[in-house]
Order: sequence, then C-alpha cells, then structure tokens
Amino acid sequence: MPRPHRETLRTRVGGFLRRGAGTTAALAAVLLALAAYVVQGALATTRATEEQQHALEIDALFFEARIAIATQEVNLRHYQVEPSVAVRQRFEQVSVTADRTLGEVADIGSGQARADALRLREEHDAYRELANELLDVTAAGDAGHGELDRLEVTPAYYTLQDDIDHVSRAYHDAAQQQVTALRQTQVRLLAGTMLGFAIGLALVGMIMRLVGGYQRRLVEQADESRHRALHDPLTGLPNRTLFGQHLAGALADADPADGRQVALMVVDLNGFKAVNDTLGHQAGDQVLVEAGRRLTAAVGDAGLVARLGGDEFAVLLPRVPGPGTAVALGESMIQALRRNFVLAAGPAAISGSLGIALLPQGSGDELFRRADAAMYRAKAGGAGLAVYDASADTGSRDRMQLLAELRALLDEGDPLGRLQLHYQPQVRLSDGTVTSVEALVRWQHPERGMLPPAAFLSIAETSGLEVRLTCHLLSLAVHQAAAWRMSGHSYSVAVNVSPGCLIDAGFVPAVLDTVAAAGLPPELLRLELTETSIMADPASTVRALVEIRDHGISVSVDDFGTGFSSLAQLRHVPADELKIDRMFIKDLGEDPDLRTPDAVMARSAVDLGHNLGLSVVAEGVEDVPALLRLRDMTCDYAQGYLLSRPVPAADLPAACTRAEEIARAAIGTAREPADQGRR
Repeated sequence: MPRPHRETLRTRVGGFLRRGAGTTAALAAVLLALAAYVVQGALATTRATEEQQHALEIDALFFEARIAIATQEVNLRHYQVEPSVAVRQRFEQVSVTADRTLGEVADIGSGQARADALRLREEHDAYRELANELLDVTAAGDAGHGELDRLEVTPAYYTLQDDIDHVSRAYHDAAQQQVTALRQTQVRLLAGTMLGFAIGLALVGMIMRLVGGYQRRLVEQADESRHRALHDPLTGLPNRTLFGQHLAGALADADPADGRQVALMVVDLNGFKAVNDTLGHQAGDQVLVEAGRRLTAAVGDAGLVARLGGDEFAVLLPRVPGPGTAVALGESMIQALRRNFVLAAGPAAISGSLGIALLPQGSGDELFRRADAAMYRAKAGGAGLAVYDASADTGSRDRMQLLAELRALLDEGDPLGRLQLHYQPQVRLSDGTVTSVEALVRWQHPERGMLPPAAFLSIAETSGLEVRLTCHLLSLAVHQAAAWRMSGHSYSVAVNVSPGCLIDAGFVPAVLDTVAAAGLPPELLRLELTETSIMADPASTVRALVEIRDHGISVSVDDFGTGFSSLAQLRHVPADELKIDRMFIKDLGEDPDLRTPDAVMARSAVDLGHNLGLSVVAEGVEDVPALLRLRDMTCDYAQGYLLSRPVPAADLPAACTRAEEIARAAIGTAREPADQGRR
C-alpha cells in the first residue's frame, strides 16, 4: 500500500476512534447523568411515597378510631335499652380498639399527629370513664342515669366526636396533599428524558394504582364497617340498631286514618340451648342462620326480620290491616320453625314462641315491651303464639316493680332469704302417719310484708323467670329435706313445678344436680305438676317426666279434675300420685250419702287413680267428716287446714305431731262404733 494511502487510512481510523471515544464518553455521560437523574428521581419518589404511605396510615388509624368511638356509643345506647353482659363486653372491646388505635398513632406519628393523638386519647379516656359510670348506674337500675347521661356522658361524647371528626378530616386532606406532591415529583421526573419519562410514567401508573386501590379499600372498609355496625355478623340480618331505625320510621309514617297498623313481633327459639349443649356451638350457629332464613322467607316483602341477639329475632310489619293478618303470618313463621333443622352434626328439633303487639302510633320501646310480654306469655302457656293482652300484662307499675325486685332476688341468689318455703303435712289415712309434706312458697317483702304465691307467681310465669324461680325453690326444699333426714325425719317433700319448666332443656339436669349435691335420696323428692300444664305440651312433658322417674324421683298430678284433660292423654303421663283438687273436697263433710256431684267426682277420681296404679291425695280437707268420708272412699292421703296450715321449716316437726294426733283421734272415733258392733 502506498504511504499516502496508509496515512489517510490511519487518519480516518484515528478520527473514527476519537469520535467513537467521544460519542462513547458523551453517551456514558448522558447515561450517567440520566442514571443520576433517575436515581435522584427514584429517591425523591421513594421519599414522597413513604411520606404518602405514612400519611395514609395516619389517616386510616384516625378513621378506625373514629369508627370505634361511634360503635362504642352505639353499644352504650344499646346497653341502656337492654342491659346485658354481652353488650357491655362489646362496649369494652370497641373501647380498647379505640384506645389502642390512638396509641398507635401516637407511636408512629410525630409532631402535630402525635399531639392530636395524645389529646384525643385523653378525651377518650374521660368519655370512657363517664360511660363506664353510666353503665354501672344503668345496671344498678338507678333512676339518675338519665341525668348523668344528659349532663356528662353525651357532652363528653359529642366533644370527642367533633374533635376526632376534625382531626380525621385534616389528616385525610394531608394524605391527599401527599398524593399531589407525589404527582408533582413524577411530572418533574418525566421532564428529563424519554426514558425518564417512560420510567416515571410507569412509576406514576404503578403508584396511582396502589393509591387508588388503597383508597378503594378504605372506602370498602368504611362501607363494611357501617354494614357491620347495622347488621348481625352471623345471619346477615339487620341488628337491633337498624331495626329500631326502621321501627321509628314506620311509627312516624303511621296514619291511624287509613286503618293500617304497625305490628311488631318478637320471636324466641325454644330448644336452642339444648342444640348448643348437645351438638355444639357451630350447630347452634347453623340453627340461627337457618331460622333467620326461614323467618325471612315467611315474611317476604311484607316486613323486615332482624336478629336482636342470642336466639331472639324481631319482625316489623309496617302496614297491616289488623291482628288477624299479623296472627296468620306469625303462625306461618311458627310452623316454619317447627320443621326439623338438618345440621352437619345431626337433625335438631326447634320451635318458637312468638309475641305480637300492634300500635297505630306511639313509642317503639313500648311496642317492644308489649311484644316481649306477649312472647313470654306464649312461652309460658306453650301455645307458640300470643297477641299482647293489656289485661294479662305484667307491665303495670306495681307488677313491674315486683318483677324487677323478683329478678334482682334471683340474680343475687337471695342472700337474705326473702323467698321462703312453708310446708304442709300430708297424712296417710290408713294409720294417721305423716309421711310427706308439700313445699309452698312465700315472699317476705321488706315493704309489703309476707306475700302469698298468687301475688308474684303469675308475674314470674309470664316474664321468663319461672324456670329460675322453680330451680331456686327446688334447691331450698331439697336441702331442707336433706337436713330433716339427718335429724331423723325422712319426710318426702313435694315441690310445685311451673308449666314452662319441663319444656326447658336445662331443667331436668338442674333437678338431678340439685338432688345429688344435697345428698338426698331421689325417692324423697316429688315434683307436682298441674293437669293443665302437662297437657300444654304432652310430648315434651312426658319425655322429661320419664327421665325424672328413671332417676327415682316421683311425680304427682296436681289439681286433678280442673283441667278437663283427655284421659287418653293422661294415661300416658308417667305419674305416681294423683291429687284431687280442693273444690271437690270443701263440701264433702256436709254430704253424708256422698250423692252430690262433687262427692261423685271425688270418689271417681280415687277409683281412677287406683285403677291407674297411683296413690291419691285429697287437698283442702278442713273438717273431720270430710276426712272420714275420704277414708271410706279408700283415699290414701289427705292434707288441709284441719290437720295443719303451711308452717316454716323450723315448726314442721311439731306441726306433723299435731296433724298425726288429729288424724288418729278422728280415725279412732270412726272405728269405735264398728268395733263395738263386732263385740
């Protein structure tokens, strides 16, 4: 190659290399600058994102605290309407949630956020202290709780609510400002290079998606929180709060002129506790869900079904023509509940007690009270359904006061022994020996004096206290019988059982546990049930009585002849004794020929009892001729004022001695002419 050509090639190659090196250097510089810009932009974006995330976290925590405080107030109001341990526990749970959330803000926040959180926490502590005081006053039944609520609790709540609303909105705005700042940083990053623009755009898109998703989640959580605050989490039905709102609206819209009424139904499940105890709480939850579904299907578009709590539901019919429509719908609901529940753990038989109250206008609380009273009356009578009846209402001021005092006695265990048992001897007519006594309750009221059973038993039976009261009295009688036995007097004690006890799944186990705890031989306890109460639910009653008798406890059919029961049903009752009501005995002494209808009924009852293999007791024996005529009829036992009035436990041994003396003197007088004739 000629030299000039070699020099030209060398020059071109050198120029290419120089330009390549320069281009490479320039490219490297651009890449380094771009890299630095991107790194700087990434760092700036990261800082902005962290600040925004922190702001959103603060915003979310304040919002959560706001929801918890509102839910705390809802539970406080719920407790004032329906004091219960469950409601107070929910109040404490949301109180702890609110306090914990504000504490988290104080821990992760700084500056103003920390100061706001600490201030709100102090305000919440003050409100919580006042609210707990109101809960205690409400639980104690103190009439001054309204003034405490109005003057202290409500102002404290509204002060706290206004403050946290203001703070929550402020930090929500701050979070939005952080979003705006982030967008500005991204725009500056986009102004650099196309690559930076692409990267920044991708980053903005990603962050916007994250922010948008987080905001959507916040909105969804808020909606879910509102839904949870107004709906039962298990069944999905409206809760008491939402139901109360609908009830208030229905009452406000009610127009008496159009002939329509507002109907409120309260439904309580019978046998639900037995499902929980035997099949487990999961099965109980399945029953509640299915019961809610059946009630909703039965009501349809005619009204609203809500779960009030536990196994209690409510139904609102905002416009019904009259009681007949409400009763027909109520009966369809009761029938729906009576169908067997097919559960994963096995089938379960549940029924319902439903109370109906109708009101053209007025207070929702009053309507609830009336429906509740009707429901308890339906449960006590075993009819399944009852419409509110003012004449049978336990809601008069005087009766409500007695009900409250009786409930308090049972809640506290009656430490002063206000509920007392008096005992009336029963004499065996063959030899005049006292073998058993009947326990009869009295209430030593601190202001009203000694109250007889008629003054308060009906209140207990129509207010859901009959099982608790019967179990309490049963425990007194059993332990007293055990004490007598230890002192050498093995009296059999008879205890009257209220109508609803034998359809309560927990009653029979309670009886057996009481007898075992007292160490009393089961044969020394006898349960007395009225003929009418047995017939209210024969199937359930017979099952319970069979279990009781299998454990050695005897059963007596009380007030026989007054219930007009079917003898075909009565013959299947597993009983040991028949008690003839006093109405057939009171005039027996004035009928020497035993030809009056009462005498015929008494003799027929004795013959019927003996033919069924039962011993027969006559109540209300008040004179010697009646006693002798009963003995002539081969009646087995007698009790009444002739022999002894009911007496306190301490006086019973002496009363039994007197009763035996009276009976033996009468029997001896009756025997004397016959003995002389034989001589």
